[in-house]
Amino acid sequence: MKKQWKRWLALGLTLTALGSISISAQDVEPTAYIVHADAYQLPYKGNEKAFNHHINPGYGSALVLKSIKANGTMEFYAITDRGPNGDIPTYVKNGKKMSGKFFPTPNFTPSIGIIKVDPAKHRADIISSIPLKVNGKPISGKPIPSGLTGSTNEVALDFNMKDLGTDRNGLDTEGISLDKDGNFWISDEYGPFIAKVDKKGNILEKYGPGMGLPKILADRVPNRGSEGVTVDEKGHVFALIQSPLDVDGKTAKTAKYTRIVELDPVTKETTMYAYPVDTGYKNTGAAKIGDITSIGNGQFLMIEQGKQHGEMQNLIYKVDLNGATPIPDNGDLEYGRLDGKIVPAKKELVLDLRAQGWNIEKAEGLALLPDRKTIAVVNDNDFGMDIDVKDPAVADPEVSDYTYDSDKKAMIYDKDNKVHDVKISLKKNAPAEQESQIWFFTLPKAL
Repeated sequence: MKKQWKRWLALGLTLTALGSISISAQDVEPTAYIVHADAYQLPYKGNEKAFNHHINPGYGSALVLKSIKANGTMEFYAITDRGPNGDIPTYVKNGKKMSGKFFPTPNFTPSIGIIKVDPAKHRADIISSIPLKVNGKPISGKPIPSGLTGSTNEVALDFNMKDLGTDRNGLDTEGISLDKDGNFWISDEYGPFIAKVDKKGNILEKYGPGMGLPKILADRVPNRGSEGVTVDEKGHVFALIQSPLDVDGKTAKTAKYTRIVELDPVTKETTMYAYPVDTGYKNTGAAKIGDITSIGNGQFLMIEQGKQHGEMQNLIYKVDLNGATPIPDNGDLEYGRLDGKIVPAKKELVLDLRAQGWNIEKAEGLALLPDRKTIAVVNDNDFGMDIDVKDPAVADPEVSDYTYDSDKKAMIYDKDNKVHDVKISLKKNAPAEQESQIWFFTLPKAL
């Protein structure tokens, strides 16, 4: 009990019961649980003492309700992203700069987990996990080869700066929902892709830009693809793009809108709508949409987050597409050519998470319980890890301070343009970010 109490204090939460908190403000009642996943730790070959050969899993990129039992126990499906990864130095190959990530567990398979929440025991646990597969073979989260739809032209590296290769079936999963037949619908940031997945994790259908989805979506900013997906009462699939598109490499920081795309899985028809991002960001490219969930009749809940007016915000909006104007499959929206000529989605603030005690950077999973008053939110814990850099010649070095020339096999410190002896490894991320958490916010009245 003492150990658990210390863990909650380290997360900055106020303890009222073992494993949960309750804060009352503005007639909203929040309760939070750490999501335990001891049986699903990821094997890790590194020898950093802080990790002891395993990495904390991260089932927090999206959320959908599975069931509520008579005794009050709840189960949710939650999904990981592409796996543990971290920023790399500027990477030069054949004289050209490339973007990329460190992949400490490169064979990780993006997976769907089941979170069981037992309020009577003040406990939340991952009780099973479903790896994603193509033709029975587990996929990975590694980048897609250059030239294929969905490629971000990233390089995947280990800590020896070795290229780990690509995966033509790779997914950076971020969204999850369920249809009436019990199939999953997931979305990702690479394509962006939308995929239909059966109960065993087999990918049955896959849609991407020019492959069943509007071509313009290929202009997503890398790692800012489809962050959320939901299925409405008609069976239509709605996916959102995390941030404004970067059309011709010119609109990522200036476009006023990001996009919501509607897919009819029967007719294969798609429709797009404009979602107006908040105006308090340094630029609109700083806006990040976290998740979307249908609440029926053309209305949705969505998470919008990022630094506004210098302060981190995690906001839940009710979004209404009734009367919204369909948007063409071109860059007119992003260039401002449709300003004053369209009706965008309407948005209404429902909940300011930080005003309710939320102290985590990434709120990424969202679900509304059947009472239509209780909103469940999960965080992306980034697998509890960050990148550590040690350089005997530099105080407080950061990975962004260096350039790695893969042709010369040399790590260069940018400030003196000299080769340095650098060790790159893992470290724990911020205490409030290390654990997966699921929070419940009970509103004073139903939506």
